[in-house]
Amino acid sequence: MKKKIWAALMCTALLLNAAAWKSSRFCDFYVEKIFPAWSSISSRVTSLFPFSLGEWMIVAGLCFAALFVLSAALRLTVKKSWSVRLFAGMRSVLCWGGLALFWVMTCNCFLLYHSAAFEDRYMEAVRVNGYSKKELAALRDYIVVNANELAGRLPRDEEGWLIYEADMNETAAEAMRSMGEEYERLKGYYPEPKEIYFSDLLSQTYMKGYYFPFSMEANYNETMYVANKPNTICHEFAHLKGFIQEDEANLIGYLACVSSDDEMFRYSGYLGVIDYVEREFKKSIGNNKKEYGKHPQISELVYRDNVFLTKQAWQEVEQKAVVSTQTARKVSQAATTASLKINGVKEGMDVYGGVVKLLLDYYDGILYGDMLTTVDAEVSGQ
Repeated sequence: MKKKIWAALMCTALLLNAAAWKSSRFCDFYVEKIFPAWSSISSRVTSLFPFSLGEWMIVAGLCFAALFVLSAALRLTVKKSWSVRLFAGMRSVLCWGGLALFWVMTCNCFLLYHSAAFEDRYMEAVRVNGYSKKELAALRDYIVVNANELAGRLPRDEEGWLIYEADMNETAAEAMRSMGEEYERLKGYYPEPKEIYFSDLLSQTYMKGYYFPFSMEANYNETMYVANKPNTICHEFAHLKGFIQEDEANLIGYLACVSSDDEMFRYSGYLGVIDYVEREFKKSIGNNKKEYGKHPQISELVYRDNVFLTKQAWQEVEQKAVVSTQTARKVSQAATTASLKINGVKEGMDVYGGVVKLLLDYYDGILYGDMLTTVDAEVSGQ
C-alpha cells in the first residue's frame, strides 16, 4: 500500500512538471493564484526560526547522505538483523524524504520557471529589434552618473569604507512593498532576511545570496561588502514572490533599491547592475578607448565600492578556508549552470546579465526617445 501511495504521489509531481513545460498558462495560474498564499504561509512558519533553516536543512541532508552510505556499508559487511533493519529504515527515509523534496522543489521552484516572462506580463511594448548603441550608452551613462553622485554623499569609516546603521532588513521590505503598488505580485508579507552562517564558504563561491525553495527564506552573505546587501536582499525577496528568473530578480532588486528614499539602497541598486551594463557598453563600442572617453567616467569611489568583499574580508576567508576558492567557485558555477539548464534556462550563468535587456526595456521612453535624461531628479535635486 505504501509503495502505491509513493508511486501515485511521484507520478502526480511528474505530471505537474510535464504540464509546466507544456503550458505557460497553467504556470501563470499557479504563480498568480496559488503560490502567493503558499509562499506567505511557508515564510511565516520558517521565520519563527532565528537562523537560516534552509542552510541547516542542507547540512542535515549531507549528514543523512553520509549515514546512508555507512548503513549500506554495514548492511554489506555486517550480516546481522540490526544492520538489515537500519538500512531498511534509512532507505525508507530516503525514499519518502526524496519524494517530499521533489514536491517542494516542484511547487517552489520548477513550476515558476515556466510562467510568463516579466516583459510579457508587465511591459506594454517591448522592442523586437533591440536597441541602438546610443540608447545603451544613455542607460550606461545614467547609471554611472547617479552612482558617482551618491558615492560622495554616503557616510564612511576612517578607512573610507561605507557604513550603514539603519535597519536594512526593514528598509528592504518597505522598498519591496512600495514596488507592489506597480507590480501586484510584490505586495504582501516579507519575512526577515537571514544571514548565512557559512558566509565565508559562500564567499568562496562568489554567491551574494540564496533562495532556499524548501524553506522559503531570503538569505544573504554576511561577509560581503555592505554595498552589496540592499540589492541582494531585494533580489532574494523577488524570488519569494515567484520571480524565479535571475535576470528578472536582478531588475526587481534594482528598481526596489533605486526607488527607495534611502541613499545607500539607491547606491546599492546602481552598483548591482553597473558591471553588466558597463560590459555590454564596452562591447558595443568595440572597446574603443577614444569613444569610451567621451562618456562620464566611473569615479574612484565607485570603483572602490564595486567589490564583492573587502581585501581584509578576503584575507580572513582564505585563512579559514577548508577548500580552495578556485575549486569552490568551479563547483558552484557548475551546479548553478546545471540547475538553470535543467529548468529550461539555456543561457546558464549568462542569464544574470539579461538584466541589461530588461533595463533597456524598462527605460524605453524615459531615458531615450523623446527625452534623454542623464541624472534622476531625486538624486540631482532638480
